[in-house]
Amino acid sequence: MSIPTRTPGISRVEARLYRGASHGICLIACLLLLTIIGCSNNPYPHGQTAEPILYLSIADDPKTFDPQIGYDIAVGTVIDPIYPSYLSYQYLKRGPFELQLNLGDAEPKAEPCKVTVTEKGKDGKEAKVTKTGQLWSFHIKKGLHFQDDPCFPGGKGREITAADFLYTFRRMADPAVPCPIIAFFDDKILGMQEYEKHLGEQEKAKQKPDYSYPMEGLELDANDPYAFRIRLNQPYPQLRFLMAMHFTTPMAHEAVDTYGKDLARHPVGCGPYQMEMPFVPKAGIVLKANPNYRKDDLYPSEGAPGDAEAGLLTDAGKPMPFVKEVRFNIYREGTTAWNSFLQGYLDQSTVGTSNFQQVMGAQPNQLSPEMKRRGLGLHKDVAVDVNYFGFNMNDPVVGNVDANGKPLTPDEAMRHRKLRQAISCSVDSQKFIDILNLGLGKPAQWIVAPGLFSYDPNYKNPYREYPPNLAKAKQLLKEAGYPDGIDPKTGERLTIYWENSLITAGGRLEIQLFKEMFETIGIRIEPRAWRGPVFQAKVDAGQYQMMNYGWLADYPDPENFVFLFYGPNKRPGPNAVSYANPEYDRLFEQMRVMDDGPERLAIINKMRDIAVEDCPWIYLYHNETYALTQPWMHNYKPNPVALDGLKYCRVDSEQRARLQQEWNHPNYWPVIAVVLLIYAGSVPAARVVKQRTNRYVRRNRS
Repeated sequence: MSIPTRTPGISRVEARLYRGASHGICLIACLLLLTIIGCSNNPYPHGQTAEPILYLSIADDPKTFDPQIGYDIAVGTVIDPIYPSYLSYQYLKRGPFELQLNLGDAEPKAEPCKVTVTEKGKDGKEAKVTKTGQLWSFHIKKGLHFQDDPCFPGGKGREITAADFLYTFRRMADPAVPCPIIAFFDDKILGMQEYEKHLGEQEKAKQKPDYSYPMEGLELDANDPYAFRIRLNQPYPQLRFLMAMHFTTPMAHEAVDTYGKDLARHPVGCGPYQMEMPFVPKAGIVLKANPNYRKDDLYPSEGAPGDAEAGLLTDAGKPMPFVKEVRFNIYREGTTAWNSFLQGYLDQSTVGTSNFQQVMGAQPNQLSPEMKRRGLGLHKDVAVDVNYFGFNMNDPVVGNVDANGKPLTPDEAMRHRKLRQAISCSVDSQKFIDILNLGLGKPAQWIVAPGLFSYDPNYKNPYREYPPNLAKAKQLLKEAGYPDGIDPKTGERLTIYWENSLITAGGRLEIQLFKEMFETIGIRIEPRAWRGPVFQAKVDAGQYQMMNYGWLADYPDPENFVFLFYGPNKRPGPNAVSYANPEYDRLFEQMRVMDDGPERLAIINKMRDIAVEDCPWIYLYHNETYALTQPWMHNYKPNPVALDGLKYCRVDSEQRARLQQEWNHPNYWPVIAVVLLIYAGSVPAARVVKQRTNRYVRRNRS
């Protein structure tokens, strides 16, 4: 007896479920397996990481891409490869840092010259004065071109001339362009202050700035379009360092005219890289090799001792840049960036508190076994900086004035100086470095950073001993009039108010650690933490007794540090504590115009002895950092001053693609578990359908 094709009492759905149950299970399992095999955790398009591209991370979009405005490391890392300058730093050499020609064709030449300026006399009246100034001569390379951009006729970047360099200085002096280093120039270049005043009046009148307004100190050579001169009203050797910063890069007036303030998001330079346009905020930054870049920019053939053994001279003499593209991916969370680095999707990573234990081995400056197996490179960088506690020298308790703001008598000044010295003696920088800074950092004895002329690694500050000399500190405190930290006027412990911006969890640990140090000598510290802008406003206004601060070099010359104690540089200048000592100022003015040598060193040492004894600062530490590179990244050598290192880096993209595949094997066990679960849940359902089918079949047969 045959069975009907449609069994009475069974729905079409039940019949199809019965017939297709086992097939469905197989289909689902196959689809899941195919899905995981076809999927990858690679965040980039298929095959892209096998190309000569450099993958880096950045916390957020830089504030600006305008070279006359940008003033932080994040900005410089992106725009320095776009906007090169007349000079640059030799990539491999350190101690001392060496300048070399970049866009320049000849070394800058400085010679004395006579200039006539208007100065105020002792009677307060202005008069014309003839004095010795300085004339700097420059000559740029021929055949330099701006990158291609729609701002140029036909979209083709034109040739660069000396006029483009002088246009940069004119734009820098425009009050509408908030250039952070204009103070380095406007009191030295003849006519710049008058030029600023003229453009300021135009700005108030809401007129377009007239960059053709004459400035006496900027001169073009009528016979040579590649030559220019800068005339100063005083000798200023540091100008050569400023000619190695992106602020002095040649600017195309076409780009400024076309984009205006939008130039902050549309850079137009002449460097080895140009930004991919249109720029999309928060989507990452892409730099592409500039086809107009000069062909004579070759990898250095000389380096520091050990560079050859480290493989840093393998590419000597080869044209740069080596990678065709640089991608900055935005990672706001350090953990996310670190995981991406471990998967091989970032070529370089920093070392911080979150990954230090995983990265570093038991021995100092050594990688952990896991990191060694990966073949990672470890790079240590000593920053050209100094971190410090500063005393407000206009405060009647810790400074050099009384309650009415008048200068102290010699005896009172001595007691206030001993108070500052006593507090300085209580601070253990090494303890801070070991506990809160991962052991990274060098205790500071004086203001000048390591690696600069006049830095003496053997110098010992008598008020910065490690471990702290607490007996000496308490004796100084007693001589200052506060025996055991007690203020005789009140009978209470002396209270010092400490303004800071340490509002994070890590910052609160730092506050507690330093507070305990200060109070070991019997005084009381009252820390007051503020948001960054509020803290900065208090420092600028002098509304503090003591604060903690830092300084990162603009250029690698001791003048850029010792000028932090120069009296005329008090706020709003860089002298944040308003320290003033006539003898120090006299020596500074003598030293700043000198070239490095024994005489300059002797003067700086005298300045050091004066400032250390006056103790306007508690010198804390110079920063040190670690960076990691993947085994396929070559020629990486961190530079604490220059930020144009992208063009030197090379990647072995084939090795990267191979290791990425090895480090990111698919894990099939989760899929297998899902398939088994589906199977386990589907079999009972299929059995129910089968039983119902058999029951109806038997009933029909009967």
